[in-house]
Amino acid sequence: MGVGEVALAVVYGSSSRYGAYAVAAAVEHRLPEVYVHLVNWGRVNPLEAVRGLAERYRKVIVGISFNSLQVPYVAELVAELRKTGALVVAGGPHATGDPVGTLLKLGFDVAVYGEGEDTVVELVRKYAESGEYRVCGTAYTEGGKVIVGVRGRCVDLDSYPPYPYWRGLYCPMEVMRGCSGGCRFCQVTYAFGLPRYRSVESVVRYSEEALKRGIRDLRFVAPNSLGYGSPDGIKPDPVKLEELLSSLRRVADRYGGRVFYGSFPTEVRPDSVTEETASVLRRYVDNRRVVVGAQSGSERVLRAVRRTHGVEEVVNAVSTLTAKGFSVDVDIIVGLPGEEAEDLEETIRLAERLVAMGVRLHLHTFMPLPGTPLEDSEPSQLSPEVRRRLARLVGLGRAYGDWMKQEEAARTLYELKVRGLVYRRSERLKLLRLRMC
Repeated sequence: MGVGEVALAVVYGSSSRYGAYAVAAAVEHRLPEVYVHLVNWGRVNPLEAVRGLAERYRKVIVGISFNSLQVPYVAELVAELRKTGALVVAGGPHATGDPVGTLLKLGFDVAVYGEGEDTVVELVRKYAESGEYRVCGTAYTEGGKVIVGVRGRCVDLDSYPPYPYWRGLYCPMEVMRGCSGGCRFCQVTYAFGLPRYRSVESVVRYSEEALKRGIRDLRFVAPNSLGYGSPDGIKPDPVKLEELLSSLRRVADRYGGRVFYGSFPTEVRPDSVTEETASVLRRYVDNRRVVVGAQSGSERVLRAVRRTHGVEEVVNAVSTLTAKGFSVDVDIIVGLPGEEAEDLEETIRLAERLVAMGVRLHLHTFMPLPGTPLEDSEPSQLSPEVRRRLARLVGLGRAYGDWMKQEEAARTLYELKVRGLVYRRSERLKLLRLRMC
């Protein structure tokens, strides 16, 4: 059987769009004979779409990209999809964070572990040729255990287009993947490892493809925008950063486009903000708002969650950026594990200090994400007084965010573990076996 007799349905929700586009681009780039059908489950019934493909193709692969909050919906969907005879493949942050629960509780045939491009391309090719789907980079069951075939090398971002531009589909371009910070509440380091970068030439090439087709605003994704090109992704390389942004500026100007960098959907670390990096940013970008990740106003909590900066670096970053003419949003997380009343008070005081400097706060509450060191921490409940003070900042227009919804979501995540749909770390390790491949 050739690959032309196989269809791949990439099923995703709005929060997984970037990853879905990257997978579709990778498969169509490497395996143009494969029909890739993008299914946004908010617009199309995935079950009906897969049934339609099953009538037209001899083999159908269904890849579902999802996060942990979508587990209950996905579990029901997988049960129905398996009745179609399709191979059902999990991807996205939950599959990497909890491959054991993904297979044993949600019913997937196989899960993509970590980066998806190389693995999905190999899986589709092998499944077409021989029916094999347990390829390097996947998790699968064997003898009552879950085996994870860990790839010995990272994906070369330049090997794949960032999105399927030939379909007229675009999203913010990923220019940096991985992080050396290892923050204990964040999945990035644990899912993708150390940082690596899409080259300037590749970024410019695909930006120009978008601009040619009418896209006017260029946006980018990176764990730390100012870390582009540096060895650790934290201590900046201003020369490499300027090479990237000046090149983007030139191509954007040719097409009347705009460059947004260091703003939504990404941020900058406070310990990457210097006079030099702020000047480079101001010289080339169109956005006048920058997002800085502070996370806490407590030095003790910052150390506990493995941030590599202190409180004063946050204040200095804000001062440096505002002096260059930027407005600044600062991300704050409340309810971090181990946070005591004194720590929370220090965070609130920092928030109020930043507001006095003209900052707008982006408020979050802690989420126990699978695959992170803090995944089994029970979410705390904010006191009425803390809620009142945060609500006051929102009411003044100096803060925003879904922090109250995130409180509910965090409790939902924790209860998924209580129900057994998501495995705790200690339980997962008993059933997990890693194999290098």
